[in-house]
Amino acid sequence: MLKLFISYSHKDETLVSNFISHIAPLKNNEIISEWYDRKIETGEEFQIDIDNNLENADIICLMISSNFLSSIACLKEKDDALDLRNKKGIRIIPVILSPCAWSIHKELSNLLAIPTDGKSITSFVDQNEGWLDAINWIINVSESVNTIKKLKLKKDFESFLNSSDILTKSHKNKEVLNLEDIFVYPKLKCYDGEEVSHKYDAEKFKSEILKFGKLIIAGENQAGKTTLCKMIFTIYRNLNYIPIYLEDENKFLGNPKVRIEKAFFEQYDSEDFDLLDIKRVVPIVDNFHFAKYQDKYIEEYESFKFQVLIVDDIFGLNFKNQSLIKEYNKFKIREFTAIERNDLIIKWIKIKEDSEIQINSNHLQQSIDQKTELIENSLGIIFGKGIMPSYPFFILSLLAAQDSQNPLDSEITSQGHCYQALIYLYLKREGVKNEQIDIYSNFLTELAFWIFEKERSSLDNSEFEKFIEYYKINFNLPISIKDLVKTIANVNICKFDSLNQYNFCYSYIYYFFVAKYLSEHIKSKKSIIDKILSNLHKDENAYITVFIAHHTKSNYLLDELLLNAEILFEKYNPVTLDTNELSFFDKHEDKIIQAILPSFKHDAEYERRKILENKSNIEDAKSKNYQKEHISKSDEIANDLVTNLRLSIKTVEVMGLIMKNRSGSLDLKRLEYIFEQGLKVYLRILSSFIEIIKDETAEQEIIELLTERINQIIEERADEEKELSIEKIEKLVRSIYWNLNFGVLHGFITKTIHSLGSMNLLNISQAISDKEKTPAAFVVNQGIKMWYAKNLRVDEIANRISEKDFSKTAERIIKFKVVEHCRLHKIEYKDLQNIENKLHIPSKKMLIERVKDK
Repeated sequence: MLKLFISYSHKDETLVSNFISHIAPLKNNEIISEWYDRKIETGEEFQIDIDNNLENADIICLMISSNFLSSIACLKEKDDALDLRNKKGIRIIPVILSPCAWSIHKELSNLLAIPTDGKSITSFVDQNEGWLDAINWIINVSESVNTIKKLKLKKDFESFLNSSDILTKSHKNKEVLNLEDIFVYPKLKCYDGEEVSHKYDAEKFKSEILKFGKLIIAGENQAGKTTLCKMIFTIYRNLNYIPIYLEDENKFLGNPKVRIEKAFFEQYDSEDFDLLDIKRVVPIVDNFHFAKYQDKYIEEYESFKFQVLIVDDIFGLNFKNQSLIKEYNKFKIREFTAIERNDLIIKWIKIKEDSEIQINSNHLQQSIDQKTELIENSLGIIFGKGIMPSYPFFILSLLAAQDSQNPLDSEITSQGHCYQALIYLYLKREGVKNEQIDIYSNFLTELAFWIFEKERSSLDNSEFEKFIEYYKINFNLPISIKDLVKTIANVNICKFDSLNQYNFCYSYIYYFFVAKYLSEHIKSKKSIIDKILSNLHKDENAYITVFIAHHTKSNYLLDELLLNAEILFEKYNPVTLDTNELSFFDKHEDKIIQAILPSFKHDAEYERRKILENKSNIEDAKSKNYQKEHISKSDEIANDLVTNLRLSIKTVEVMGLIMKNRSGSLDLKRLEYIFEQGLKVYLRILSSFIEIIKDETAEQEIIELLTERINQIIEERADEEKELSIEKIEKLVRSIYWNLNFGVLHGFITKTIHSLGSMNLLNISQAISDKEKTPAAFVVNQGIKMWYAKNLRVDEIANRISEKDFSKTAERIIKFKVVEHCRLHKIEYKDLQNIENKLHIPSKKMLIERVKDK
């Protein structure tokens, strides 16, 4: 039964009673069930009841009269009803009870008012005739709503909507993976003309899609366009519209409206297309960019108020008359940022055949952190903008590949296995047989190195022909070049772009096969590998080095990498963070901000969300600046210090990734040596920084410079009421100076923890800490335990920081790491008290009490 909500003024109760009497046959035949405020029972909160019934109505009748139009409560209900019409497509019927100036209200005059032509009920000589006319209209609307509501999708099409396609069998804990198990709404770029006006969360389509009317949504390959189509289809269907999915890679030839009708019968279990309200039909056209006659389609679709066109490039649409798409709202699917990736990883982890299984929150968080690191490393975010698009397909494929890896197989690396599985998945999906994989792999390996050696990013047509000639001469090719090239183009591995340049579609595939070639020719290509290792400050070289380590177990790469590491910042001794070394820093302890424990009831999820938002903003900024940086990047960087610093950091990050990927195949002594050398590089960098800030003359010069500049800013501000003395400014600057210095120390230690740490390297970290016996090695080791093992050893930390060699600055750093751990994890009240008592870290509550005492 349809739910009919009646909005009226109590002064018109007699007329409304007559209306209710006239709709009795509709109620008796179970067509409608009416609701109005006289149905509220004593004791119920009437406004909540009214709002709930209004929200859930299928049809809303506004009983219009001068009484209605002069009632604030009735006008509010009218506005709420119209808002629901815009959000949910609810049918609104103005019923004109008596003559009044209702047509002045534009939003009412745009609706079909009843009785016919908006004549009022009381204007009829016999009011029963007026009610009969009105009821006939309500019957028509009810039949229309009911016809659409009763539409059932065919099972095959319903399966298509629910299918996660190639990922259906990808999860180890669920036999069949449905789309709802893994779907996370993407963020979209909203275009105004050719300019991006703002970001838009696609999840808002659930409540706002009707306000957009006509949509064009663009997305790159594997961006999730079809998946978003499916979700949009479901959204429209839930709003009682008739979405119709259309897809054709054969240029969409034929009459557009005939295609819609044909698709309707394929998708819905119905034989009455002509009886449907055409205003409720929503064409959703996937891959519209393939349409040969795009203008024709747009013209034919003009009558559809709601429609969705999915394309690969908004501005690549082939329209002779661009004004045709002027009324369309234009969006583009963005890559997932840290927030969406986190939501997707959580969904993946929580998938269980038994939905009742509960996961301990910190255990869950440990799993999330581990998979997040895998994904960010695999996407290449650790080194720069990335080498793999941060789209859900790639993220989910990487997660599935990691879960399917045999941990006992030491011949492959965890990260490299994920890339390899994804590339082979492409080929197998296109029908390439297992025995043919090697043919494709070799072709791509030779092609990648051919491009790399020529220091190009792509080949023009003639250069590609030269490569084909070279390949035919040197390798057996049992399948035709035409078929091979077509296959790798179909799965978006390599193809000609719009500028007729032949290139790899994704950087990770290119780097993967360049590294494969070099790993297979280590002896003859040592000079090239040496050049790559000497220039790891370039992202491309860092990526290729990690891939080489996946493809080969040769000691040459690691030996050269370690030799390079040993000479980085070699004139400095690794920092120890002990009392002798940092006595000058400890004198300024009072100026440095304190670490403060969160309250027991703090929200760890909220804290993590803030960090994710910050990471997302940084990734956005990287993406915006990447093109400019990429174009202007020069092989010669003027500032040697910056180059050396970047080279050092990248070298350790590469060493760390190799350790993490091969933690099961490298022997213990080798792992310990790599870890130790990586740690020493970072500690030597810190030593160079400490040498600079230790110079009191340099400190005073910087303080004076900053003091002078801040004083100048204050003097320039005409609206400044309070003046600060030079002494106060200098005191403020000195505090800022030492907090910045502390921030650098803390930041580098944090960088070291994440570059070298891993759940599989806990024993390696412990071994190096025991060997070095310095505060610096101890802080790094404890940081790795806290982040990767979720293991906070309070007694161990308390005992170590009490020793004489442990500087106040090192103590402050480890306290900040402890507080960070407590903020980002659920900690029991008694454990927080234990931390507060043994490590003497104040809590917010303690600080508030101190303030009260003062």
